[in-house]
This record gives sequence, C-alpha cells and structure tokens, in this order.
Amino acid sequence: MAATALVVVLVSWSVGVFGPLIGGALAGLPMVLGPGFYFLSQQFPADYVQQAATYAVYSLSATQLFLLLIILCAPTLSPWRTLLCAVAGWAVAALLLSFMPVQPLLGLALFIAVTAFSLRVSRRLAGMKGSSKAKAGWGLLIFRGALAGLLVAIVTTSSSLLGPSLSGLIMAFPIGYTVVAVTIHQTLGAASLVATLRSALWGTGSLAGFCTTLALTFTHLHWLTALLLAAAVSIAITLLLVFRPWARRD
Repeated sequence: MAATALVVVLVSWSVGVFGPLIGGALAGLPMVLGPGFYFLSQQFPADYVQQAATYAVYSLSATQLFLLLIILCAPTLSPWRTLLCAVAGWAVAALLLSFMPVQPLLGLALFIAVTAFSLRVSRRLAGMKGSSKAKAGWGLLIFRGALAGLLVAIVTTSSSLLGPSLSGLIMAFPIGYTVVAVTIHQTLGAASLVATLRSALWGTGSLAGFCTTLALTFTHLHWLTALLLAAAVSIAITLLLVFRPWARRD
C-alpha cells in the first residue's frame, strides 16, 4: 500500500516539477511489483513465482495497450470514460494472454513488439498542445495514492489464490497508472497526460526488465538474490530512460 501510494504521488508531483518525460520514466519503477513478488516469494515455491513472473511479463503487453488507449481517448473523452475504455481493453488483452505458454523470452519479445506498435500509433499526438489546469493539492494526491495502495493490497492478496498465471497477470494490472492517469487528466489536462503516458510507454520497459529477470533467474538463484538482481536491472533501465536522447526525439 505504501509503495503504490508513494509512486502515485511521486509521479504526479514530478510531472508538474520536471515535466512528463521524467514523470513517465519514474512510473516504470517496480514499486508495486517488487513488494508483490517479495510476498509471493515467502509463500510459494520457486516454480510458482517463476510462472507468475512470466505471466506478469505478458501482462505488461496488455499494460502498453492500456496506455495507448488512454493516449488515444484522452483528447476527446472525459477522464473516467477514457479510463473505462482502457480498462476494458486491458481485460480483453489479459484474457487472451492467459493462454500463452510459460516462456519469459517470448513474453519479452511480445512486449517489445506491442511497445513499438503503441509508440508508432501514438506518434501523431506527440506534439499535442493544451493549457494546463490547476495542480492538485498534496491532500488530494495523498488520498488518491492511498486509495491506489489499498487496491494493490487487495489485488496482491487475492491473486495468490488464483494460481501462477492469473496471479502474475493480475499483479501486473496497471493500478498505479490508473490513478496517475486520472489525476493528471483532471489537474493538468489531456496534453500533459498524453506526453506523460507516451513517456510511460518507454518507462514500462523497466517493469518488463524486472519481471523477465525474475522469471529467468528465480529457479536458479536464492530468492532474495533474484529479487535484488531484478530490481537492479529495473533501476538501471529507468536511469537510462531518464537520460535517453533517442526517446526525446520520438
């Protein structure tokens, strides 16, 4: 709960202070998946966690479609209608991905393909202009962050009862992005939201690195070593994205 609340508040604040490029990159830190897999590691054998991490990689492809739908709908729909369209798209994609084989590298390849597709389709909105609205107060940001944290706690707890495939898919549901998107849409406007989420399309690569590393190493290394290695890979990708000269031209 605390980790999710922190990332929601941090991203919303950083967009206003540093701009959408850095805000979107920070959104990819594993502050939700990290604690979730930590607790799964305490409760289940290595094979279970490895399968859950694999399906989390698949789920991140659905997350990219979720972000793409928000980017495409935000300029013309209200924040809540935009979110409804995105959640519906994520649910359909996640259902189809639940039938994929337990192959982490296949999941990573699919993620890269979907990311490239989403960046290309959303490119026409990259230079979208719009006036920013009033910034949200700290009280509202903390409240929404706490609400997102509560949702993560519920999903993480219940997902452990659903088996490794559904557990991984549901754990990677973009709850943090959901609250961040609504907050930015309502307070900073559609233009800031589009710019932030196009950056987040890159930032989600940090989560993909985390889950893929975990899926490939968890059955071969001590569970804590695998988690720390996955976190290190994720942070390295985030740092690379923050200073990414190629993505700034996208």
